[in-house]
Amino acid sequence: MRLFAAIPVPDMIKDYAWEIKNQLDVGLFDIKWVEYENYHLTLKFLGEVQEHEIQGIKDRLQMAAEASPPINLFFGGLGFFPHRNRPRVIWLGAKGEIDKADFLGERIDTYLQELGFDEEKKRSFHLTLGRIRSEKNQSRLLQQVGRMNEISPSVPVKINEFYLMESQLFSGGPQYIVQEKYELEG
Repeated sequence: MRLFAAIPVPDMIKDYAWEIKNQLDVGLFDIKWVEYENYHLTLKFLGEVQEHEIQGIKDRLQMAAEASPPINLFFGGLGFFPHRNRPRVIWLGAKGEIDKADFLGERIDTYLQELGFDEEKKRSFHLTLGRIRSEKNQSRLLQQVGRMNEISPSVPVKINEFYLMESQLFSGGPQYIVQEKYELEG
């Protein structure tokens, strides 16, 4: 099964992201939007995992949760990956106590390395809104995102947990299933 560790986002952030999507989605752009229920912040993608490995992963994620404190984040500001000149992904930024989010990610890496998982090279906390499939009206998209960033509020959220998620791939898009929940206790 395909697994990843993720920070869930509350409905108010999902609503905010969906509102942004609706403002941009007027048929002008060729974007595959992330489904409302799939919004999350990825901590670590584990990939294909065998059934016999799952309990060890769960145990080590629990250790990471016990060592990591709750996190205060602010969501706001739009950006692109890999960069503005060649946008392929549009995202909503996360700011605030990024050092605590990084610490959680580092704890996850440290404990999972014992099981042979590689350490993350670079972390970027963001909420993926959509994947840009073509350059259709790209300059207009960049202008519209620029205008939205001028008036974009920052929405605060307290993060108290993270999840181990399973990703099942279907032709209509992925479906994410929570395998385990972890309370941040540090």
